[in-house]
Parts: sequence; structure tokens; C-alpha cells
Amino acid sequence: MSDVEIMGMIGVNQERDASRGVTVSLFGGGINPADEIPAGIDPEYIAEFSQAHENSDFDKVLIGYSSATADGFGVAGYAASRTDKLGFLIAHRPGFVAPTVTARQAATLDQLTGGRISMHIISGGSDLEQRRDGDWADHDARYRRSDEFMEILRRVWTETTPFDYDGEFYRFEQNLSEVRTYQKPHVPLYFGGASEVAKEVGARRADVYAL
Repeated sequence: MSDVEIMGMIGVNQERDASRGVTVSLFGGGINPADEIPAGIDPEYIAEFSQAHENSDFDKVLIGYSSATADGFGVAGYAASRTDKLGFLIAHRPGFVAPTVTARQAATLDQLTGGRISMHIISGGSDLEQRRDGDWADHDARYRRSDEFMEILRRVWTETTPFDYDGEFYRFEQNLSEVRTYQKPHVPLYFGGASEVAKEVGARRADVYAL
């Protein structure tokens, strides 16, 4: 991973706004209830958008996350199958999938793409957005959870013997993954946030701090 990365962002669907005569790429950010729900996922649009970034020498693209949008791992897998070298930064919000499972998902995709995957761990900023997926944890609790989540990801990716974990948010016994990451020592972890607790967690756990 170089010191400077040129990064874009891809969407999964293209919607035409006739009133303004513009075309909008959709991925993450929510839907106004008064608006028409978008048609869904357009595979060819994902492919063309990804290829445009690759042909323009972008290093990687962000695949966003919200409570209403497509699964980032699935989008990254498809986009990777339609490109050759473009990297994919998958936004992922802790709290809904066990970190042991997420670690294996990411390692699997990292292997299948030849090391083109990174993860951006987002703790969530809007309480309402969190509750849409059933999460009532407050701001500081979400960051403490992200701290544990990233610690566990790293350990699942690198431990060579079964290990136990007993934290505030996660608990398991004798975990050992058979899936190693393609990248060594592991898939890069990105993190961000402006609060003091976010900075502390990022300094402790992240490979890249997003400003």
C-alpha cells in the first residue's frame, strides 16, 4: 500500500433526475421517503463504473454502507470479477455480523481477488440510521464496539492457534479460521471519526485513518 492513494467511489444504480437533467449514482446516503424507491442493482452499471475508475488509474474505490443499500462484499466481489487491478474499500458497520464471520468473509474475498480488498470500519454517526438496523447503542458504545471488532478481525486473520475472547460486546471460544488473507499480515483496516474516542480507537487499531 503506497503512502498516497487515488480513491473514488462506485454506485450500484443510475437514476435519472428529469427535473434537473442529471444522472445520479446511487449507493449509501439513504432514500427520501417521498422519492420513488430505486429499481435496485444494475450489474452492468457497476462494471462500467468500476472499469472507468480502473482505466483512469484510480488505486481503489469506496463501496459505501447504509441501512438501505446493497451488501458491500457482494458488490465488491462482482466488481472485482469485471476488473483486473482496481482495489475495493468496503465500508462495514460493526454490530450486526459477528467479527469472526466478517473476518472470514473478508479473507475469502481477499483470496478470490488476489489481495484487492480493504475494509473501512464505520461506527455510525446517526442514531436514527443505527436504529433502522436495530442498533440502540450510543455514540461512545459504538466506538468501543468498533475497537473490539477490529482487534478481533486482526486476531482471526493472524492467529495460528485457537483463541478465546471475552469482551464487553463479543465473546467466543476456541476460534481459529482456516481462511488466511491473501495480503500479509492481513487486510488493511481503515477508520475515521472526529471525536476523541474515535481518534483513540483509530490510533490503536487502524492501518489508515481517514480524515
